[in-house]
Amino acid sequence: METEKSMKIMVTGAGGFVGSRLVAYYGKKYDVWGVTHKDLDLTDEAAVFKTVEKYRPDVLLHCAAVSDVAECSKKPELSHAVNVLGTEYLAKACGKTGTKLVMCSSDQVYFRKRGEQESLDAYLEPHWEDCIETPEPLYGKQKLQGEELCLKYQPESVVLRLSWMYDSLTEDELAKGRRNLATMLREMLDQNQSRKFSDTDHRGVTDVTLVVKNMEAAWKLPGGIYNYGSSNDTNMYETVRRVMASFGQEALAEKATGGNVRNLMMRTDKLERYGIFFPDTAAGLEAFLRKGGAL
Repeated sequence: METEKSMKIMVTGAGGFVGSRLVAYYGKKYDVWGVTHKDLDLTDEAAVFKTVEKYRPDVLLHCAAVSDVAECSKKPELSHAVNVLGTEYLAKACGKTGTKLVMCSSDQVYFRKRGEQESLDAYLEPHWEDCIETPEPLYGKQKLQGEELCLKYQPESVVLRLSWMYDSLTEDELAKGRRNLATMLREMLDQNQSRKFSDTDHRGVTDVTLVVKNMEAAWKLPGGIYNYGSSNDTNMYETVRRVMASFGQEALAEKATGGNVRNLMMRTDKLERYGIFFPDTAAGLEAFLRKGGAL
C-alpha cells in the first residue's frame, strides 16, 4: 500500500465528531478528502459509485450515519437509506475499486433485553465480537445490517464497533449544545457539583483522540469485526465514582437507581492481539481530565 502524501484516504461524515477529527489528524500526513452529506448523497447509488470510482481512495473511512438513536426511530426510512443502503453502496464501490473499507459501527449492536431465565451475571458479561445479538434499538439493527453488507461486498472490510466517545469540544460543537461524559466530569470538578449516574447502565466510554490515533493501525487489520474502544467492567455510577475518587472527590458521584439493566460492554482481546490498545474507561477518563481535557 502507498505511503505518506501519495496514499489517498476518503472520509465520509467529515463534519461529524469522529470524521472531522480524522480529517484534521491524517490530513497532515496523507492525501485526505473529507466528504459531508452536502458533497455526496450516500442514498444515491450512482453518485456513490461515480465518486469512489473517480477518487479511487486506498482507504475509505466510513463515519457517516444517522447516529441519534431517537432520530433513527422517528425517521426510519431516512435512517435506513443512510445507515444501510448508503453503507451497501459504499461497500459495493470499494469492492469494485479494491479500496480498503473501514466502517465505524457501534456498541449499540449489543443492546438487547435480558432473557427471562438469564442470570444478571450472565447478562452482564462483556461482549465478544462473535456474540449473536438481536439489537433492540433500530439504530443497532441498522448498524448490524451495515456490517453484514460491508463484509459481503468487500470481504476485506474492517468493521469497528465504537463506544460512546468524548473529547474537548470545538466552538461549533459547544454552540450546538453538544456535551459528553468528559465535559460533565470537568464541570463537576470545576464547580464542586454533584451529579447522578445510572447504576444499571454498563458500557465503555472512549477518548476519541485515541480512536483517531489508532485508526492507522486499524485500517491495516485483516478484514473482519473488531470491538474498538475502552473496555469497562461496571456501571456508569461506579465508573464515575472511581474517576472522582482519583481526584479526592468521590462524593460528587451520586447513584441514580432504577431502570432496566443495559449492557454494551465490550471485550477487546481480539484488537489487542494486533497491538492496538485502549485504556479501560475509568483510567482513560482520569488521564484525559488530568491533562486538562474537556471545556
